[in-house]
Amino acid sequence: EGVDVCLFAMYVQEYGSASPSPNQRHVYLAYIDSVKYFRPEIKSASGEALRTFVYHEILIGYLDYCKKQGFVSCSIWACPSTKRDDYVLYCHPTAQKMPRSDKLRSWYQNLIKKAVREGVVVERNTLYDFFLQPTSECKAVISAACLPYCENDFWPGEAEKLLEKKDDDTSQKNDIQAGRALRVAKRDDRKGNPEDILLVHKLGEKMRTMKEDFIMLCLQQFCKHCHQPILSGKSWMCTCCKNFHLCDQCHAEELSAPQKNRHPAATKQKHAFQRIEEEPLPETDDGDPTMESKYFDSRTDFLKHCQDNQYQFDTLRRAKHSTMMILYNLHDSACSACHRAMDQRFAWRCLVCAGCKFCDSCYKQDGENLHIHKLKQADNQQLLPNYTLQVSVLSLSFVLDCYVLDLFCSVVEK
Repeated sequence: EGVDVCLFAMYVQEYGSASPSPNQRHVYLAYIDSVKYFRPEIKSASGEALRTFVYHEILIGYLDYCKKQGFVSCSIWACPSTKRDDYVLYCHPTAQKMPRSDKLRSWYQNLIKKAVREGVVVERNTLYDFFLQPTSECKAVISAACLPYCENDFWPGEAEKLLEKKDDDTSQKNDIQAGRALRVAKRDDRKGNPEDILLVHKLGEKMRTMKEDFIMLCLQQFCKHCHQPILSGKSWMCTCCKNFHLCDQCHAEELSAPQKNRHPAATKQKHAFQRIEEEPLPETDDGDPTMESKYFDSRTDFLKHCQDNQYQFDTLRRAKHSTMMILYNLHDSACSACHRAMDQRFAWRCLVCAGCKFCDSCYKQDGENLHIHKLKQADNQQLLPNYTLQVSVLSLSFVLDCYVLDLFCSVVEK
């Protein structure tokens, strides 16, 4: 119909190569949300809904981008929203059904199968199996400190609750369970301090029954012994087992180990390894400037902004209006500090963050403390009037479109 409509939203947390472990080179797919206005409502050649096919391609495309940027893993918590709970887009259509847990898991499973076929994902696992119950070949220390610590994820909040409960709970039953967990850890030759072993045990009990909801995707190969991603591009692949790779150091230790302890440890017949060489992983920084926005900095900020301004998506008419206003607010000329309209001729702009600008009043008040990067006022004042005029025309165009749409809606309602 020639009008922009926001259909799909996604929030992710990216932890680059400069981040410390265990979050280094990790991506957390925090929230995805959509409203059912996708057109046409037909099936694709594969037999699935065209809407599902397009959303899958968006996510696979993003994972492929992360893989090429040097990220090694991605975690997903498949947690469906409730009928009255909005993740990103405010006020869903009443006729839109919210998927149950099993349906959402199936949706993600189909997505992952496509990503594996296309070579984007090299291995699929669960967070529980990957970190808390690895295979017998794994020689890494099992610790809660190895799990990626992502904001609003399930396990960090659950771990904090368990630690608080541990300080309050001194019952005999708790002591018996703790002793049993320590004996199991000793039998399995697990290393670590007792508190960490108990935390891993209790966390595993919480996650075991719903482990399929916590998806762990490997975008690059991980060493099966030390459980670390192979960043150098040089690895040793088992010629018999699927997705069994060792880093150089672990392969050297494998060769020096007694014959009976070599891979696979459970059989007498040992497997051979083949040398694989690929390009080393690049740094994750893509070089693009960081764009700041008070509306899009977080899911809660965006949702609150939509709620405060009644930017709803429960009908197509409201979705059109909400999208128009979101685009207008995204491109307005407000100060990044006080959020008031300002004269672009006297704006102080960040040389690093695109779209980050401050009014002259805020700069005079706070100076260089206003922003973490250096701020500069435009040198050539002759060019700014044309820029200001262009922005003003675009702003007036948005306002006029909003007014016409509102007038049309009023006539229709009457």
